[in-house]
Amino acid sequence: MRAEAEKLNLAVHGVYERHKNETDIEMHLEEVSRNGFSVIKSALTVEEVDYTRQKLDEIYQQQVDEFGLDNLIALKDRYIVRSMLAYDDFFLHKIACNEKILPVIKKALGNNISLSSQVGILNPPDDTLYQTAWHRELQYQHFTISRPIALQSLFCIDRFNATTGGTFFLPGSHLHEPFPSDEYAKKHEIQIIADPGDAVIFDALAYHRAGVNVSPNVRRAINNLYTLPIIQQQINFSRMMNGRFKDDPFLAGLLGYRWETADSVLAWRQSHLNNKKA
Repeated sequence: MRAEAEKLNLAVHGVYERHKNETDIEMHLEEVSRNGFSVIKSALTVEEVDYTRQKLDEIYQQQVDEFGLDNLIALKDRYIVRSMLAYDDFFLHKIACNEKILPVIKKALGNNISLSSQVGILNPPDDTLYQTAWHRELQYQHFTISRPIALQSLFCIDRFNATTGGTFFLPGSHLHEPFPSDEYAKKHEIQIIADPGDAVIFDALAYHRAGVNVSPNVRRAINNLYTLPIIQQQINFSRMMNGRFKDDPFLAGLLGYRWETADSVLAWRQSHLNNKKA
């Protein structure tokens, strides 16, 4: 990819300042900075995609059995699979810590990262989910910021296109506080075309929406929301993991162990003292 870019050598006139990328990571971050999103090809192997597809369906059925389908429907949480990494380490190591995705996230946010949420979406044929409405991943927020505080990775487990209801983005919408006019959104929306195993990284303030799946098959996807620790986790992963990976320097932060609110002044001081001694 970098070799192809170097062949371009675009001619310019009157240009004194010019952005240059030395790595694929920098190229993806430039796209996120300017457009709000970037597609990373083959983030998962064919075998990993097959395993993900199978386990998503299994964990979803387990969560239906735990909570009840009628209750999920009442919450508008049908077809949603939550916190899969607490059920299978594969979703921690191969999805949340994916070797093609995580370096881009770290380059943008640094090493002090919290995984705010991990959500699987089973988009059924001819059914409209609430995700088809335009939204930001940091919902209800109308502000812009000079550097990202949250990035999302969207793994395409099945093919994303017009038929399966691939995700739409509004390029550059993370740079503007209000949602644009209906006319502007309709004219400038871009639908992602991606193969199983591809992933999209995007700024959590970029407006996006799911398409409607008119194919005969379920379209599966996984969202991971990475944030600076100043943003609270949606679900407390550290409690769900019950102490697992607490001693791993990076995973302790990603899963939220390091950012848990202290119960008292004494507990806060003891925790920070323990960290200094470690």
